[in-house]
Order: sequence, then structure tokens, then C-alpha cells
Amino acid sequence: MSPDTTQLTTNNSSIQGSPDSSRGREPEFPPPPFELPESIVSRKSSQSAMSEALVLSKSPGLIRRLSNRATKFAGRRRQSSTTAMSRDHSTGPVTMRRRSDSTNTAPEGGKAALFSDSDDEYVGDIREEYYYPVGLDGKGDYPSTTASIGSSTVPSATPPPGPVIPKVLLQGTTMMKVTKKKKKLLTFVLESEAAKVCWDKNRPSKSFYIDDIKDIRAGADARNYRQEFGVAAADEPRFFSILYAVPDRSRGKSQQKIMHLIANDDQTFDLWTTTLDAISKHRQDLMASLSSFNDKAVRAYWRTEMNKQFQDKPHLEDEEEIDIVGVERLCRSLHIHGSSSYLRSRFDQADVSRSGRLNFVEFQAFVKLMKRREDVRTIYRELASDLEKGLTSQEFFRFLTDIQFENVEADLAHWEDVFAKFARRSKPKDAVEGETPRMNEAALSSYLISTFNVPLEGQPTADAMNRPLNEYFISSSHNTYLLGRQFAGQSSVEAYISALNRGCRCVEVDCWNGSDGQPVVTHGRTKTTQVSFADVMSTISKYAFVKSPYPLWVSLEVHCNPQQQAIMAEIIKETCGSKLVTQPIDPSAEHLPTPSQLMNRILIKVKKPRNFEDAAAMEQTNGRTRGSSLSSPYVRPIQLDNSTVSAGLLPPSPYSRTYRTFSRGQAKYSGSEGQDSLSSSTSDSESLTEDGVHTKESKAKNKTSNIVKVLGELGVYCAGLKFQGFDSPECKSYNHILSFAENTFDRNTKDAEDKRAVARHNMRYMMRVYPKFHRIYSDNFDPLKYWRRGVQMVALNWQTYDLGMQINDAMFAAGKDQSGYVLKPIELREIKMIPTIPEEAGAGYVKRERKNVTFSIDIISAQQLMRPKGLALNQTVNPYVEVEVYHADDKDKESKGVVGEGGLDASAKDGLSGLGTPHRRRTKIVPDNGFNPIFDNKFNFALTTKYPELVFVRWTVRCSNDGSGYTERGLPIATYTAKLSSLKQGYRTLPLHDNSGDQFLFSTLFCRIKIDPATSIYVNGPETVTSESGRVLKNIGRTVWNRTPMSPKTSVDSGHS
Repeated sequence: MSPDTTQLTTNNSSIQGSPDSSRGREPEFPPPPFELPESIVSRKSSQSAMSEALVLSKSPGLIRRLSNRATKFAGRRRQSSTTAMSRDHSTGPVTMRRRSDSTNTAPEGGKAALFSDSDDEYVGDIREEYYYPVGLDGKGDYPSTTASIGSSTVPSATPPPGPVIPKVLLQGTTMMKVTKKKKKLLTFVLESEAAKVCWDKNRPSKSFYIDDIKDIRAGADARNYRQEFGVAAADEPRFFSILYAVPDRSRGKSQQKIMHLIANDDQTFDLWTTTLDAISKHRQDLMASLSSFNDKAVRAYWRTEMNKQFQDKPHLEDEEEIDIVGVERLCRSLHIHGSSSYLRSRFDQADVSRSGRLNFVEFQAFVKLMKRREDVRTIYRELASDLEKGLTSQEFFRFLTDIQFENVEADLAHWEDVFAKFARRSKPKDAVEGETPRMNEAALSSYLISTFNVPLEGQPTADAMNRPLNEYFISSSHNTYLLGRQFAGQSSVEAYISALNRGCRCVEVDCWNGSDGQPVVTHGRTKTTQVSFADVMSTISKYAFVKSPYPLWVSLEVHCNPQQQAIMAEIIKETCGSKLVTQPIDPSAEHLPTPSQLMNRILIKVKKPRNFEDAAAMEQTNGRTRGSSLSSPYVRPIQLDNSTVSAGLLPPSPYSRTYRTFSRGQAKYSGSEGQDSLSSSTSDSESLTEDGVHTKESKAKNKTSNIVKVLGELGVYCAGLKFQGFDSPECKSYNHILSFAENTFDRNTKDAEDKRAVARHNMRYMMRVYPKFHRIYSDNFDPLKYWRRGVQMVALNWQTYDLGMQINDAMFAAGKDQSGYVLKPIELREIKMIPTIPEEAGAGYVKRERKNVTFSIDIISAQQLMRPKGLALNQTVNPYVEVEVYHADDKDKESKGVVGEGGLDASAKDGLSGLGTPHRRRTKIVPDNGFNPIFDNKFNFALTTKYPELVFVRWTVRCSNDGSGYTERGLPIATYTAKLSSLKQGYRTLPLHDNSGDQFLFSTLFCRIKIDPATSIYVNGPETVTSESGRVLKNIGRTVWNRTPMSPKTSVDSGHS
């Protein structure tokens, strides 16, 4: 979505202009006709290797520029061929647009029902209310977790015939293919039956499937590529870039490729860009229509099948019939992986004439049998007092209130409207006028899979973020410029577009000297490619606030010489313009501003410049600092109950003693002045030393940095420091930030006092942790390890969709968390004082507060699961589901973490759970049914935790090899991860994602979720040095305010161990 343009939504995607323009398809441009290729309705039973690979990563394509001149081609029509192609065919799209490559990560709001009966008025009404989802800024869409839950897109009431394919594209047109090495004139042919584009028929690899197109960039959006490849500005109107996915068979995921083309004339340019986009959206819409057994789509399929049978010859309708082979063919093309016996039983039920063939009426009966949800039928029977007539509005509202925990009274008009919409389609044709509307079983089923029943909390109306920036977790990316591995991957602006479109609020830019005197972005000392720094900053500025209006941080890792640093500063100012923060918004403030104060502003994170002194840091004297002076506004409060002390009221120095401190493990220099280590982000980051002597030495040695003033001064609210200890003057400036590699952080926060020191620092100031450079495949760590220490910027490799990234996605997926800012738990923002309670804790002990969290998850069923990659053709899908619970507490003696009941316990051998060790439970295996397996397993979970806000649940769907044994080998079929505090209760349909993070079009899980209110308990803290109450309180004060170098451990400090 463009920040400057209105998004045009379609049934499944969005057509968007460049953030710099308002160009787009004319709203009156009708999608021209096109029939689903033969491969969808009459393909062979065996899938080709390419077809199997396509299941891994399919995202329908959009284009960011559509020519208005293309309307002149709208009237043309062409009869589709009925001759099947002998080459590979795409089996149709199976995933929605990948979240990282789309501005439409959520489905279009209320296009709700997967199994809709094509009630035109019903579908239209829903669309009227929810066609344009509202984001944080009140404009455009905003990510929700499910895309039209159940099908990720609900087909239009009447799927259009399809876009016409101009004959000239079928015959082939010549275009210039541009690479860095050469330009070559090639003939590009659109193969309509195979749904692919090829440029060398003798080499199958020289092609791509339309379903694999992720984006088409043209005009200003492709300008950086045009300039990079030396294409003249005069060719820009005819230059476009196609981003598409190719399977990475070795890792079971997909890789992204980009093809750059120059059309010979404007007409050819318009034909290719508009046609590819129209076909892509039509195929996904039609696939969703068929998969949902939409009535109009079923009729269209029937007509296509009959035309093929009779070869368009005149015939009577009574002669039209379909056999079991045709039904099985349809189910295979729709990825319905049920057993032959299951399909045969449904076929026989519909075959009332016992002829072995179905006429159209019987075929409709077969469709209704396939649509029936036995799991929903059970719920319906529990809710409805009259099964024949259906649910009344009061019964529906009672269901919403008592089971779904929806606040109906708060928005009664909305829920009345929802009931009316679903009840309308329940209305029988012979209904008496004025009869009380009711919701039948089919309507209830449609509601449960609609976007009115999403599994995550929605965006609140009041979402002001008025706490200082340091009190938030911030969605952060590491090596943002990379599309793949950090030692041999490709650097591209696409990676920035991807991250920003997914809501990332801190991107990293690794800057090096360019050979032409212009800075470049790359991972230095590796085989990664490079991209222009100017292009990167232009892209960041353009897409900065597409998904969230809250401030964006640009983390600079600078390796450039002074001359190119000065150029960097000019580029930043020029590209970001008025969005760039160059001065404090309140020069008198001694704390960071709030996210709301910095909406639509860009912040630069860069190391402090040489010869630049922070006035606040220089205020330190040998006596009292300003923060601890008797006249200071930071007056020490006297609080002896369970109240809290705001972190803003704490004195500048949490520790005055000397302990192991963060310092540099290996010197790193800027630009070409010295040798660099392979790790990233170390230009403004430090590690821990083993003693304080080295710290003192490094203080004198590194008094200045290698950053020039004109660049360093851009770090207004994020000045990177070389760490000298938490008691150093620099660490008392409110606008500093410390950065550490994960292994450095881990190695040197094993000591309880160091853990407390880090947590105290992060209550007031900023910190960033990033992956160690040894992660050559760009995998991720567990972000919970660093969130629990209050680290605001936990930077991950967004190009890798592993567990760490799944948890990160879940952290920022619901409500106002979608802004990319999540308010930290109060325990990580304020110090809580709990006095000694001798009668309960025993003499010499203090109490620490913990939360008991209990919840249950019923795994009821799954819908339309995909076949795992590599599953033999003679093997069936035998699914089961694993549920894992992750939390932010270490394993310790007082608790074994999560306790679970139900199903099969598949946790670690010692039964413990904690960081990196989830509690895992499994459902039973449902053999031979990937279409609608019913599990009916209930799991109960209980845990004691310090941070109930940091509990995450992951659902993983796996396939048993033999239908009876469990296995963890191979990749899962699908996953879904959510933060427990973000989940809505009741019966919810969960979207599923593949191993690349793409959301499936129609694969879902159906669960019931119940979460009990958390309850407080108090556990024993460490023993104090005295049992005299006065001295205990004195010790508490000493621990909090650090008046002595060796403070006793009390509950206040122990809370962070």
C-alpha cells in the first residue's frame, strides 16, 4: 500500500501504486475472460516435480503500476483450448501473497465465508462493511493474522469468466532481458494452459509460473534497478521487473528471483503487465471459489466439464453426467487429499439413481456433503433450541458472550448486523414475510470461518502510545538488506520493502566504501552482493510508514571513510526530508520521547561522532551526580508496600561497583582503516571483558569514534556507544544505545548481578541484540531470551522463517502490537518493592510475585491440508497436530515450567520447559485424511511465570509416514504461532503457514481456546543478611539505589535472576 495513494482491493489482493504516484488501474476496467487451465480440471493424477515444488511457495502477483491504456483490450475474447498441454502445469495457487512481499498481509476484511452458497446479497453486504480494512493510521489495510480465515480469500459472488489473453502474447513478443553482464533480445511466450511464461521452449528451466509471481515493479518502483543495470532514462516507461519464487529443494523452501525486461513499445509493456496481473488474481479467486464450493463456481466447473465431454456439441441437459473419475479429478485439483473410500462414500450417497454417475442435481448434493462440517454440527446442536429453524439472535449472542467471550453489549449494532447477514443466507425460499430471522447450521459454519471470527485481538480504537520509547519492544531486523544467507546471499532493496511491508520498525544498513566514491550496502568481507546506499535510503523513506505510522529506526553500521560518511549524511537528509529527526523535539527533556510524539518520523541509529561530547555525560563529577543530588527531580521515594517505582524516577547509575562489564572482544575499525571481523553491527557494539582493568584501558583508548560529526549528529535519539560500564558517564545519557551480539550477551550475563544490571539499564535506556556471525544460514535465536532482559531491539534475520521469526511475528501480530511497538511488561519497566513477610516467608526471606497462568486448547479439526513435499504418490496424508508452549522463564528449582494434560506428552525427556525447551503435546493421528481430519483432543496447560505477556503457543501440523507412528523428521505440513495474551477465546479458525511463511489459501485448524485470568502468587526470595525489619528495609534501599558496592540480594534484585 502506498502512503500517498488509495489501495484498490480485489477479491484476493491489492493493486497499488508507487508510494510516489497515484497511478493504478481504472476502476471501471473489467477483468477480461479467462478459463482456468486444463491443468486445474483435467490434469493427470501424478504431479510433476515442478508441480510438487510449486506447493512450497506460491504467492499471487500484483503489479505496482497498471496502465490505463490497457482498457482497449478488455473487449476481446478468445475461446480456450481443450487440448491438454504435454508439459508441466501449475496446479493453481495454494498460498496467499507472502506477507513479506505484500501490503495486503491480511485478507480483505470481511470476505468471510469459505463455504458460501453464493448468496449475492450476502457477500455484497459483507464487502460493503469490510472491503477496506483500517490500519493504525486510519487508512488502508493492516495485518490481521488470518486472511479470510478458511480460505484466505472469499470468492466474489459470481467469479468473472477470466481475463482475455491477447493473441500476441500467446504467439510471443520480443523483449530485452537485462542482466548485469549483458542485454539479450528474447521471445517471451505466455502458455495459457500451463499458466507459465517461457523464453526458451527447449529448456524448461527458462520459465516461471504465473502463480509464483510475487510482484511486478515498474516506473519509479523499478528505477533503482534501471539505474543499477545502466538502462537509459528514456526506457523507463517500458522497463519493468518481475519478482518470482523458485523452489529451493535442498531446504524445502523458496528463493526469490528478479527478472528485468524492456518492452519494445508501450503497448507490449501494457499487455504483459496488465495480463499477468489479471491472470494471477483470477486464478487465485477461481481456486478459492472452487475450494469453497461456491455455488456459482461449481456451476461454472460443471459447465466446463460438460463442454469438454460433449466437445461443445449440442446436447440435452439430461445427458449431462459425471463419474467418480471426474469427481476425483476435481478433488485432486483442489488439493482435497481424502481417501478414495471417503470420496466414494460421499459419491454413493449423492448417487440416488444408483447409476454410477451424477447428474447436476446429484452433483450439487455431493458438493453439500463435502461442505458439511460434522464438528460444527455438534456445536450447532448444543446451541440451537430448534434444529430445524436455526439459531435465534439471542441464542447467537449468548454463544458470542458465554463461549466466544465477545463483548456484544459494547457494540450491539455491529453484532446485530453480523447476525442479520448470516441469517439472511439461512432464509428458505418459501419463508413467510416477516418471520423472525434465524441462523442455520451452514450459516454458523460460515461465521466460524469468517473474518468476523478471527483468532487474534483486533485493533483498539484508542491506541495512543504515550510511554517513552525505551519502554517498548520494537520489531527489529538484522542484516535487512539480505534476501538469503549472510555470507553468500543477495543484497537487495526488495528485502527492505519486504520487512517494512511486514511492519518492521528497525532496519539495518551496513555501509561500506563504494569503488566509485559512493557508499554501498553489503555484508563486508563476504560473497554477498551490494546495492547502492542511495537506493536503500530512497526505498526506506518511500516504504517507511506503509504498515505502521510509528517511528522507524535506521540502524547504521558504518565502515566508510570520512568522505563517504559525509555523502551518507547528505543522502539521508535528501531522501528522508522532513521525516528525518535532526533535532530533539524537546531540547529540555531528559528522557526519550514517546512513539506517538514521533509518528511518521525516521530516527537514525549511529555511533557518536568523534570530538562530540554529550553535555549530560560531562555533568558527572567526583561528588554527587545531578541525578542523585538532594535537589534532583529524581527524589528517592519511600515505598514499603507492593506499589511500584517508575523507572523514570531511578537515578542515573544503577551500579557504582565494578563488575564484569561489556567491552570489545576484538577491535573493529571503520572503512579500510583496519581489519574487520565477520560479525555485523559491531561498529557500535561491544562485548564483555573479564575484568575492570581492560575496561579502564579501553576507556582511554577509545575516547573518540571514527564517525564524522555531520553523520554522527543524526543520531539524535539513538547514539551508539562503546560500552565502558553502566556507571560510565556515557551510559547516563538518556539517548544512548548499546548493541551486543547474542553470544557476547549470553556469555556475560550468566551472573545474577550482571543480569540485574542489564535489566536495570534497559528500564531507562536502549539496547539492541543481534545474531552472532556464526549463523551462516541466517537462522535465528530465541527472542524470548532477550525480551525477558528488557532488550528493546531484538534483531532477527527476517529472511528466515524459523521458530525465532515465528515467535517474533506472533509478538507483533495483534491489536496495536501491529504497530511494531509492544509495551514491555511492567516488571521490565518499574521496580516493584515487596517488603519481608516473615510469617509467610520465614525469617530473613522476602517475597517475589509470580503469575499462575492456566489455559486449554481443544484441537478439533483441520481443513484441506496440503500434501507434504516428497510424499510418495502411493502414500496418503496422515496428519496429527503438535501444540507447543514457550515462555520467558528459565528452568529452575521452584517450577518445572509448563504442566500439561491430554493427548500425548512429547516434551523434553526431563519434563522441564523453559527458554528454548517448550512443553509439547500431540493429538492422535488421523489416517488417510488430509481433507477434514477430526482430532477432538483437549489439552490443559498450567505454568507459573514472571511474564504472562511473554507466553507463546505454536501449532504444528505433521504427517505420519505409516498412519500410526509419530516422527519429527522432515519439514512440517504447516504451522501457526500466537502470543497467548493476543488470542481470542472460544471456537476459532486458525490460519496455517508453509515453511516459507506464506499463508495457505484454504488450509486451516479449528480449535477452541479458553484462557483463565492469571492469578498472583508470592514465592520466596533469597535470604537477607538480617532478620531485623529496619535493617531489611535499609538493605532494600541500598540494593535499589546502589549506595554500597556490595548490596545484599533482596526481592527487588532477585526478580531479574
